[in-house]
Amino acid sequence: MIQILLTRLLLPFLAFFARPRQMPPQRILVIQAAKIGDAICTSPLLRELRLGFPQAHITLYAGPAAAPLLQASPRIDALQVLDSRQYKGLVAKWRLAREIRHQRFDTVLCCNGGALWPSVLAWAGIPLRIGVVPNFRGRSMEAACKLWTHGIAHQGQRLIVETYFEMLAVLGLAPIDRDKEVFSAPGAVARVAALLPAGGPTVGLAVSAANKLKELGEEKLAAVARLVLDARPEVRVVFLGGPGDGPQAEHLRSLLPSGLAPRLLDACGRLDLGDLPALVSRLDLFIGVDSGLTYLADALGVPLVSIAGPCNMAETRPVGARAVILQEQLPCLPCAHIFRAPYSCRVGTRACIHQIDAARIATAAIALLPPCPTELH
Repeated sequence: MIQILLTRLLLPFLAFFARPRQMPPQRILVIQAAKIGDAICTSPLLRELRLGFPQAHITLYAGPAAAPLLQASPRIDALQVLDSRQYKGLVAKWRLAREIRHQRFDTVLCCNGGALWPSVLAWAGIPLRIGVVPNFRGRSMEAACKLWTHGIAHQGQRLIVETYFEMLAVLGLAPIDRDKEVFSAPGAVARVAALLPAGGPTVGLAVSAANKLKELGEEKLAAVARLVLDARPEVRVVFLGGPGDGPQAEHLRSLLPSGLAPRLLDACGRLDLGDLPALVSRLDLFIGVDSGLTYLADALGVPLVSIAGPCNMAETRPVGARAVILQEQLPCLPCAHIFRAPYSCRVGTRACIHQIDAARIATAAIALLPPCPTELH
């Protein structure tokens, strides 16, 4: 808090040494150091920045979890991986400010909360600092947000992309395309073809979530897979997850009848994150909780069933024409938000997950699958 107050007192001094504003901006920094789903939800902002300022050099600061997925984006000129957890002390923050200052940015758009960025970017001498003001913030964050030249308040009853577009309005842009987008790494299509040979309709099933509060559990996942496979004999299921999800996928396979084994594929940890768009684009349907993979499927226009659990669907959700969101109407919902995400159930029941049973998920999924060949005759 003292650091923030001192920075506010020194703002006139910092402004004197800041580089002049540029309009249109020439060197733009975008900060989105959160997880995969948040990064994908930032893609409309990156696209509209590039279209609005084709001559500008755009650098994206991304967190280590999402950076490999953003590497192939044609909307940016440079990607820098930044783990904000490394900048806890004053010396580390000052070092970061110096690194940013040396890159001579004239504009920054910060999509992350946290008191780190308002101070550091002011110290870096960036003249135009546009930042999200979180709807959940304490006294320190409230004070820090006053360091933005333009603080844009996020409101939990609207999609986060609307907040991002309000940030772009500061630069004179009036975007209308809210569609998300993702891009595959070079050579991804060939690597995916080797892993997932051509076959019948393919359903992707996410086996885990970074936030364990949202997880369905292996028994329910196995029940969903079996119901879908029994209803549609021509369908196959591919398990999706990261390198650490292999044991969970193997256990899922063990819970299913051995006769279904030829129709089960395990892609957990078999591809780099940058290759996943090429894999997910091959799916006929995706099933998962509110996680990065769900937003990846949504960005690619893949039909999907999302079990929303505790999440605030007013501010972030799949928006595709064939996206089905399953969520119970409970008095404790929503409790998970972009800028306040619990990792345990405060009432101890996880009813938002447990009350969505496997039959309901499978029924929604089967309805989204393409017609069975026998139904076409």
